[in-house]
Amino acid sequence: MAVITAVDFDHEDYLGHSISEIAAEKAGIIKPGAWVVSAVDRPEARAVIARRCAELDARLVEVESAWQVEDVRASDGCYRATVAAPHSAKKLTLEPPLPGRFQIRNALTAATAARLLATRGFPIDDDAIMRGIATVRWPGRLERMLEKPDVYLDGAHNPSGARELLRFWEENFKGRAIVLVYGAMRDKAVDEIAGLLFPHASAVILTEPRQPRAISAPHLAEMTGHLARKISIVPDPMDALEQAIDSAGAEDAIFATGSLYLVGDLRSYLAKRNDRKHASGAPALAARHSEIR
Repeated sequence: MAVITAVDFDHEDYLGHSISEIAAEKAGIIKPGAWVVSAVDRPEARAVIARRCAELDARLVEVESAWQVEDVRASDGCYRATVAAPHSAKKLTLEPPLPGRFQIRNALTAATAARLLATRGFPIDDDAIMRGIATVRWPGRLERMLEKPDVYLDGAHNPSGARELLRFWEENFKGRAIVLVYGAMRDKAVDEIAGLLFPHASAVILTEPRQPRAISAPHLAEMTGHLARKISIVPDPMDALEQAIDSAGAEDAIFATGSLYLVGDLRSYLAKRNDRKHASGAPALAARHSEIR
């Protein structure tokens, strides 16, 4: 079985510079006679995958046709859905404990694959599907690490992820100030991502993941500084986060995003920071930064 999730621009140097080209590369996992579960929504990508399935005599199941979504509710940024397969009286309640409306589509994709595996003899019933989805973890994807102010780490590193992050802000953070800590790799669509996110943040702190491929914070400022209301350059990611925490009010929110490497750096740092605080009660290290306007 092959499972193909949303197709969007990323790794263009390897996958191609159009959605159709990228979809064709993703379709490379399809094998002759296999089942294919697709959560792809872009029409040009759907056409590529459907054509490849026809060429290989693979059976295509698109998520939209596999389920009827009857009710979606939100609580604290997480979503719950009641769904049923067409022509079935059995309803499933999907409750992924992960923030973001897009997680319902991910849950439906996983449930579709699990149900198809069950038809091939795998011991997976609907209760197991619901339990599995209810206990899933995804570190670094809209993961809240601290409260008052809320500190989120998010691995959005392409325009698709940035759009989902923006949607999360719009649905859950209206009226709240957002401080954005942003760092990225050189091969990412930085202009487009910054254009989506920076205008909606009260302040942007530019930093550098600890990787050779990272864009320098000063270069990021040259590329994207005009998109932000207020911008700071703090090359060290830990110092950048501390500056964000120091500058934010208790009801504000801090989001660190742009790179999975950045998320990894800060996730490790926050774990050690919390351990130090619990052990000694010492105050946070003062941030070192320079600011431009």
